[in-house]
Amino acid sequence: MTSDVLDRIKTALTGRDGIDIGHFQWINLDMIKNEVGEQWIEVRKKIYSVSAQYIEKRLAKDDVLVRCRGGFILVFSTLSGADAVRKTAELSDGLNHYFLGDRILKNLEISSQTKELSVAEFAELVKRSDVSQAAEIGQASRSAIKVVPKTDAAGNWRDIDRRSGASTSRDLSKHKSPSLPDPALSQIVGDLPPSIDATADLDKLSTLPFKVPTAEWDEIIFKPSWDAKFKYITANFCLPHRHHNGTDLYGRQTLLGNRDPDILQAMDHAVATTAQRGFLKQLARGKKCAVVIPVNYETVIGTQDRIRYFSILQNIPQAQRKYFYIRVDNIPDGAPIGQMEELFRSMRIFGSNLLAKIEPGTVRLNRFENCSIAIYSSSLERKWAHTGLSDGVVKKLVDQAISIRRVGARGALTQVDTAEQLQFGIDAGYEIFTGAVIGKDMKTPAPLIETTLQSLLSRAA
Repeated sequence: MTSDVLDRIKTALTGRDGIDIGHFQWINLDMIKNEVGEQWIEVRKKIYSVSAQYIEKRLAKDDVLVRCRGGFILVFSTLSGADAVRKTAELSDGLNHYFLGDRILKNLEISSQTKELSVAEFAELVKRSDVSQAAEIGQASRSAIKVVPKTDAAGNWRDIDRRSGASTSRDLSKHKSPSLPDPALSQIVGDLPPSIDATADLDKLSTLPFKVPTAEWDEIIFKPSWDAKFKYITANFCLPHRHHNGTDLYGRQTLLGNRDPDILQAMDHAVATTAQRGFLKQLARGKKCAVVIPVNYETVIGTQDRIRYFSILQNIPQAQRKYFYIRVDNIPDGAPIGQMEELFRSMRIFGSNLLAKIEPGTVRLNRFENCSIAIYSSSLERKWAHTGLSDGVVKKLVDQAISIRRVGARGALTQVDTAEQLQFGIDAGYEIFTGAVIGKDMKTPAPLIETTLQSLLSRAA
């Protein structure tokens, strides 16, 4: 940071106990980086230069704009409270609209929030941002020298490692995972911004990018899944859980019919944060795991809503995103195809697989044709564990599995609670399963565990 900028900041702080700032952060620079390849350094310079010019033209005389890692910090010289919030939102919306006219940068999006900080808190933020900016510039220069080959962002589940011991218990939390060949764990965790804490309780976090409401759910848990193709406990589905009137409810069911979009959005934000923190806890212990993050279509279909959600997903470093899969739930039948394609396209950079949750018996999948869906997921009804699968249900699920294979994707069944349901799913052609027959709900995600079909059936017998 230059001495001129520091002097201007000191002037803005003179005689004040606190200060309001606008914090602007890019949420999909990695996607632009992948698209432009070796031109990245020049494009990156253009992004910051054009953005700074746009914002500075719309500031008061003594406002100060400071570049930081992944965006900018705006120091308001006179605005505070609601006025600062309104100005930050106005600049963010305008900048997002401004880039729509650029052929390369039309997909660039920026997220913003307004904070009121004490002088000490602001000084620490500036110090941290200045160091982060230097590290970011150095990283960009190194990337220009060594071009990393692109990897397929969708397709089959990653066969990450197969050297783990077999399981004989349905409690998967105590199993060991292969040692990590990745960079030092402290470095990985240390690279994360302060909005994600790998160890704190959710209700005690003060830097979350969303408000934690009075929970409609009891807890957020991880359901391990079994991959029949690779014979491994692989990804863990992160879900809200609620015990209500003697029944276990998951996901949107925990809201008991409450359709308040703010509550639904808060739930999805909390799930995404919990999923990341669960992964980081295992990573810090030297264990590998993979996590599926479900999100409701309503939460991410609006531009600003999507930006807020993506600002949470971007907290995981690029190198670790291969361990995350994103599933979109409750996609309405009449959703515009172009809207769906744009949504899934924008999600590709946050995980190695994209999933779509569909109703049991769905056979027409042509609307997903250009969405790069790797896995289609359906949930069995709880009552089927007691009544068995009727001939009608069997036919619907078999026809669905055939349709999924025809489009080159894989099928997943959730809430598989009996050995009979698991065997049926295997015979029908489904490959990925969660439910009581696979493993019980856990506080942290299960590491990779080699597990055979026979061992699962034997335990469930």
